[in-house]
Amino acid sequence: MILSSTTLLRPVLCAGLFLTIAATTASADERCQQLVALNNQYKGVTLTSDQKALKVRLVAWYKANCSNKRSASASPAAAEF
Repeated sequence: MILSSTTLLRPVLCAGLFLTIAATTASADERCQQLVALNNQYKGVTLTSDQKALKVRLVAWYKANCSNKRSASASPAAAEF
């Protein structure tokens, strides 16, 4: 059975939205790791315009909150996100 890209990406978008408004109990480091994992999992998937807009917001959050925490030993995937 073939699933549409919308069906496949809906959980990712929900997870991304959850990460942006998640309670402050989760540390930024955990959210950074989750975003990198999502990025790796869905690399190469075609996004709709709404999904692209959400990804832009998530990448901006990542750069503001995670970029300073990356070290020279960080994974290459983290550098690409």
